[in-house]
Amino acid sequence: MNDLRPRRSHGRLRRHGTGALAVLALLLTGCSAATDRPAPTAPATATATATAAVAGLFDVGAGRRIYLECHGTGTTTVVLIGGLRAATDYWNRTDTKPITVMRGVSGAARVCAYDRPGTVREGNAFSRSDPIAQPSSELSAVADLHALLTVAGVAGPYVLVGHSYGGCIARLYASTYPAQVVGMVLVDALSEAFAAAMPAAQYAQLQVSQQVPAEDLAAYPAIERLDMDAVNAELRAAPPIHAMPLTVLSADQLVAPQWQSMIDSGQLPAGTPADLGAAVDRAQKASQDFQAGLVPGAVHITQTHSGHDIPLDNPAIVITAIRDVLSRAR
Repeated sequence: MNDLRPRRSHGRLRRHGTGALAVLALLLTGCSAATDRPAPTAPATATATATAAVAGLFDVGAGRRIYLECHGTGTTTVVLIGGLRAATDYWNRTDTKPITVMRGVSGAARVCAYDRPGTVREGNAFSRSDPIAQPSSELSAVADLHALLTVAGVAGPYVLVGHSYGGCIARLYASTYPAQVVGMVLVDALSEAFAAAMPAAQYAQLQVSQQVPAEDLAAYPAIERLDMDAVNAELRAAPPIHAMPLTVLSADQLVAPQWQSMIDSGQLPAGTPADLGAAVDRAQKASQDFQAGLVPGAVHITQTHSGHDIPLDNPAIVITAIRDVLSRAR
């Protein structure tokens, strides 16, 4: 489960699935990495009410703070959960399309996004949230998200929108707090079915190709990394999500045609097998089909005209999917 597809970024640090993932590897290149962590803003003192815009830090316990941003109004709250290393700004970038998922949803509902510890913002800025030990898994991410929503006063019910690795967090949250979640949109999300669909040797090769480069770790020692064995085990052990409106959006641009050029350009490590990209595509298809069967009546949209970063390539289809789930959940 790794972010598998090449991503656009203005920064050097890699955000896989930018939010990125464990399912599609993709490496961001650009200017040199940042070396200084920006000073955090003062902890927020007001709660994230159903009407006020919010942008600040909230103490989630043990003196650790997480950045949260909310806009719009509504009785149901949409929670945007980015992929591996994707911070809040992933959902509000205007450099790819004039409309953004956060802005498009905020006209119809309350919508919130947050910086997980170790994420990367545009321009190589580090996460505004306090760091945690890495690598991590979605179990700690679910605990953090629940604590954040609680302390910030962001009331449910929730529609969870998970991109890439964020889809793992959304599913585990819905399994852990079923009474709070009334709908879900999984955006080219990762799942435990991805690893199961690949021969063990190929999956091991993929993990090697997804390792964080030494220069990125040197620049940002707290950068988000995943314990994939734990991620997969936690998903397998979790109770099934209950019946709810669910839409699965799957990328329709394959990895395989780009794989060799990624090897040749150095985006993937030397020695990465040339046929691994095709194996990734097969495994991701199996994973997407698996997620479309999580609940009866799930909607599976496969013609997204997009690579892995559907929220950047085609934000309109993500906005439409969220609004549709909102309407069905009410």
